[in-house]
Amino acid sequence: MSGTNGRRRDAEGDARRDAKRGDGSLSPLALVPAGIAIVGATYGLARYTYGLFVPQIGAAFALDAFALGLIASGSYAAYLLATLFGSTVSATRGPRLPVVLGGLAAAGGMALIGLSPNVWVLAAGVVLAGASPGLAYPPMSDAVMRLVAERRQNRTYAWINSGTSFGVMLSGPVAMLAGAQWRTAWLVFAALALAATIWNALLLPGRARGKRAAAADAAPPPRLTRAFLMRRDARPLFAGALAFGLVTSVFWTFAVELVVAQGGLAPDAGRAFWILIGIAGVAGGLAGDLVRRFGLTAVLAGGTAVIALVTAGLAAAPGSAPIVLAGGALYGAAFILVTGLYGIWSVNVFNDRPSAGFGATFFLISAGQLVGPALAGAVADEVGLPAAFYAAAALGLAVALLRPTRDVRAMARNAAGEPLPPLD
Repeated sequence: MSGTNGRRRDAEGDARRDAKRGDGSLSPLALVPAGIAIVGATYGLARYTYGLFVPQIGAAFALDAFALGLIASGSYAAYLLATLFGSTVSATRGPRLPVVLGGLAAAGGMALIGLSPNVWVLAAGVVLAGASPGLAYPPMSDAVMRLVAERRQNRTYAWINSGTSFGVMLSGPVAMLAGAQWRTAWLVFAALALAATIWNALLLPGRARGKRAAAADAAPPPRLTRAFLMRRDARPLFAGALAFGLVTSVFWTFAVELVVAQGGLAPDAGRAFWILIGIAGVAGGLAGDLVRRFGLTAVLAGGTAVIALVTAGLAAAPGSAPIVLAGGALYGAAFILVTGLYGIWSVNVFNDRPSAGFGATFFLISAGQLVGPALAGAVADEVGLPAAFYAAAALGLAVALLRPTRDVRAMARNAAGEPLPPLD
């Protein structure tokens, strides 16, 4: 027993030393929880939770599907612009400034939503909140690259990306407790975003810190030319990112509206569906491990196909509680998994400038998401919301056929520093 306790104390001491090393670098033990918190606040709460409240917001402000989709599209447009800013500032000033700005945008935007006296203030809050992950998320790739050992980077990316799930998972119970007082829920979300912002402000470096960060800053990064961004390996990545954004934005904006308003399920069933999306999404943190085990192509294709099939399933049976709840669980896991894979894919294509490639990839995802809600709302007003879901599902199946190049698949599998298995 004493030997076991001694080994435990040694392990705990190693973990504490590993959490913050003498060269200023961080281990995943320190970076991952803070990263999950800020991604959960900006993506899971500030950006995606709008869809959970669409039925209540629509009723409170007398908005039709097109108007609700147009507001969501404005949120994605803000994210588009913010992604460019966040990636650029991170490359020149370090990750802390854009991450803090993103957290403040999330807190401020959600506070505006909670206090909105009219639809214009509501829309301004949704747009400001929507910009927040564009500021905060791309710089996290720089933080991981600067502060985490290379063999741990893919796994660290994947777990930080799963923060979206924790935010979505948290939003459902808060919405249930708030009940008809939906504005109170948004004010609670704003307070949580502020706490996550302070945590990251205290943890993340500004300019270069540590040997890896100093070496990265000493070498001038490649210029962001058209040739740099449109290298051969990037073409399937960018095409998939654009289409993936369009497909998933339809679900995030209108899934609860589909199952509650059109499927006839109780509002609490819609919230339970949302909670399941968040709970299951935590499994998406296994993206890095799955890539090493099965290869980037197989995992990406399988996850994207699941998203497409769940989208179609909701359109076919929006009033079936078992199908809706099972679909929520499958969608949550697949969505976080696939977004993590796009992050891994982009970092391995642009390993000489990760934040630029990462930002460009998620810029294109957001470009698709910019178009999706307004387009789906227009389709819904003309031929019904299920038709918009069927169209999104068909496009999702086409996206599942895209393949990373052989070199990128090899790099992604070898990123953990383990022997390279046969390529798929």
